Amino acid sequence: MKTLHILHSEAATGWGGQEIRVFQECQLLLERGHRVSLVYQPDSPLGNKCNQFSHPNLSYFPLVMKKAFSLSALFSLIKIVKCSRPDVLHSHSSIDSWLIAITGTFLGIPIIRSRHVMIPMRNHFFNRWLYTKAPQKILTSGQGIANMVSKQVGVPIDKIKCIPAGVDFRRFDFQISGEKVREELGVSPHQPLIGKIAIIRGWKGHDYLIDSVPLVLKNFPEARFVIVGSGPGYESICTRIKNHGIEKSVFMLGHREDIPEIMAALDIHCVASFAIEGTTQVIPQAFAMKTAVVSTRMISILPLLGNGERGVLVKLKNSHDMASGIMKILNDRESAQVMTEKAFTFCKTDLGIDKMMEQTIAVYEEVLSDFHP
Repeated sequence: MKTLHILHSEAATGWGGQEIRVFQECQLLLERGHRVSLVYQPDSPLGNKCNQFSHPNLSYFPLVMKKAFSLSALFSLIKIVKCSRPDVLHSHSSIDSWLIAITGTFLGIPIIRSRHVMIPMRNHFFNRWLYTKAPQKILTSGQGIANMVSKQVGVPIDKIKCIPAGVDFRRFDFQISGEKVREELGVSPHQPLIGKIAIIRGWKGHDYLIDSVPLVLKNFPEARFVIVGSGPGYESICTRIKNHGIEKSVFMLGHREDIPEIMAALDIHCVASFAIEGTTQVIPQAFAMKTAVVSTRMISILPLLGNGERGVLVKLKNSHDMASGIMKILNDRESAQVMTEKAFTFCKTDLGIDKMMEQTIAVYEEVLSDFHP
């Protein structure tokens, strides 16, 4: 197999599933003997991760990317690409995708554009160029996103490849113990522990999960809830918990790195998103840890949950239905175990990082073989 040199770009300044996946794919490419260059925003969490990680085949390029049509950013990126001489340019967010599209087209280098979220797109000349003309391939993290891109900006479906986020079974091993996390929280092995691991943003639906807690506590007063993650909505969620008077039943842990251990401690993981969500990485992680999943019926999530075979599906923006989904699992642990075993088997077969990277590298090779500048 030919050694590739891939230049990834990411203009986002947060630290969520998308940024985590970009950093993970860079590491996985390096593990497989490829070269990687990474263009990122200075002082971003992704940049901080870069500063803590070194590899002889990895190059970092901090670049201020405030506007899609910044001439200074464009000229700097062209200089970076000319000096790096990558085989493929792979962009991930809006601003860097415009800069990469112009740079790659000008320098005659193949372009791949990833689309991670379900944000609607306007069908105008510039977006059609950005998605249909500039890149050789569009990668999406879910089939729902692929269908949206095809429908809204007219990208031929055969130009789009859906590659869901993969889970690292070396890290997410269901034999890991969650005992230390439960001890930290003061939760006994027999108490139900329900959690949500996600950056705290409005569309992630934390409000609806918190509003479901009193409904669950009426039937399961010993149950405890844990919210893992930080973000712009952190203080708002703390206030909502206080207003419900459920401070003793809900733990706010903020950002954590021990996600496998936390997932191992949970009986149920909840996904409450009601917009934008692609295919959240946390669902495959829950599958790998044999943790039951309750999720809203997001179009991008339905295939992951097998339309209800591998998790309990609930209505969007509906705290009563979220509570019912949680209690459905707590009331029938045997059925929940059957469901989690199905989810685990599916995850091992279809959602590992090896398969994710095999598919991604195959796209790189296909694009290179077909590219004629």
